[in-house]
Amino acid sequence: MTDADDWFATLDPAQAETLGRLRALILASADGITEEIKWRQPCYSRNKLFCYLQKSKSHVTLGFQQGARMPDAPGLLEGEGKELRHFRFTPGADIPEEAVKTLIGEALALDSA
Repeated sequence: MTDADDWFATLDPAQAETLGRLRALILASADGITEEIKWRQPCYSRNKLFCYLQKSKSHVTLGFQQGARMPDAPGLLEGEGKELRHFRFTPGADIPEEAVKTLIGEALALDSA
């Protein structure tokens, strides 16, 4: 079991469903993606850190390290900082998988640049 597996094992059922699906989409998006716990949350890298997952009581978050530079074709990202952008989900709600795949692809394109 990895540190990330331990983190996912602490989630309540609704969080586990949503974050587990996001995790699967991230890990399936390209070869060479690594998953590790940084800042007490799962972080995903290929050449460098490109996204992360967070949990809170009311929502879960898929965040992008270079989100401010992403085209955000689906128009779903939030945030006003210099670099980070994120997309919040209600635990247990449907995930717009195609939009999430697009966002992950945009992040990976920047990771390769």
